[in-house]
Amino acid sequence: MSDESPVESIPLTAQVVLLGVAELTREDETPVQTHDLRRHCQQQLPAVDTEVVGTITEADVIRSLYRLEDEDFVEEIDPAETSPTGKGRPAYTLAVSVETVYDGVADELHDAATD
Repeated sequence: MSDESPVESIPLTAQVVLLGVAELTREDETPVQTHDLRRHCQQQLPAVDTEVVGTITEADVIRSLYRLEDEDFVEEIDPAETSPTGKGRPAYTLAVSVETVYDGVADELHDAATD
């Protein structure tokens, strides 16, 4: 039997995105759209002492959110408003507790989030 948390089983980039959703949840800024989440993650990355993550693109955020949604860490919220082209942008919210995320993310990410 493994002591690994469910959060530890996801790739580091997805952990960064999950941590971003958790931080924005704590700040009462969710549901969050992908472009805002990407901006938040990029602002947090300089504090991360790892070269594994690199630059996070919007495509990285979207792929991570799909995976996190499949694994029940986040949930997609139907857009309340639509864009000028008539297509609403999905927004995401945390589906687990903030504590679950903070307890499970890689140490180097957690340390950056608490600085």
